[in-house]
Amino acid sequence: MSGDARRPVLARRARFRWDAAREQHVVVVPEGVLTLTEEGAEITALLDGQRSLAAVIDAVAAAHPEAAREALSIDVREYLQRLADRGYVTLEEP
Repeated sequence: MSGDARRPVLARRARFRWDAAREQHVVVVPEGVLTLTEEGAEITALLDGQRSLAAVIDAVAAAHPEAAREALSIDVREYLQRLADRGYVTLEEP
């Protein structure tokens, strides 16, 4: 995924929610529910459509100063690409 100025945002059909029964964050779509890891929920919570991909990576890096920034950048990009491939996330042009 390139284009760090693009803004990742949940697709209109997707909703980020806390599932009390599972005690996990989830993304709810008409076809079902995607349960998220703690890390996935942290990233997904940042997808407000206002932050650029670079800003999302910056926020994750700021929350985890102990981790190597390059590794975090790769992880965030791969996670968002997987969500985009499944249609849960879109990348809007600035």
